[in-house]
Amino acid sequence: MADLKTLLLNRDTEVAEVFESAKERLSFYRSEIHFESTLLASRTSSYLSSQSFLMIAFASSMANTNPEWGSLFRLVVPSLLAALGLITSLHAVPGIRASYDVIERWHRKQAELLQTEGSAALLGNHQSALFGEGDNPAGGERYKRTLLFSLRTPIIFGSVWALLGAFCIVLYVVGVD
Repeated sequence: MADLKTLLLNRDTEVAEVFESAKERLSFYRSEIHFESTLLASRTSSYLSSQSFLMIAFASSMANTNPEWGSLFRLVVPSLLAALGLITSLHAVPGIRASYDVIERWHRKQAELLQTEGSAALLGNHQSALFGEGDNPAGGERYKRTLLFSLRTPIIFGSVWALLGAFCIVLYVVGVD
């Protein structure tokens, strides 16, 4: 038997050589969903921590009231922090989107398995609640709604950073001290 990594990379995970039963395959799919969900949560948490730090630094730099160089400082430093926030937001999107796509793939495979094998074959006591949305298929929309926070956060922060950067420039041009 070829090693598991080769089989998974070169073939679909439904190869009989990899799993002895549908229940084993379902367990594998769920462990992959759990792993990717944990990875997505970790990425989102790290991203939010970095944005929190940048937001605090931005607010602190905007509060500079030095009469000699405060106005120029409020233009340069907050604008750079806004640019950094925007750049990190743009760089966060592909990683978060990739995790979302992988989770989507595993959910789709799980739904296909449950449709082809039937939940009765996988669970002897017909615990359909185990699959999530009651009578809805396991590939339903609920998990997608739970992932929207991670998908939307970089877009929201990126938009805020763009507005804050523009705000710094407008304040400088207008001459507000």
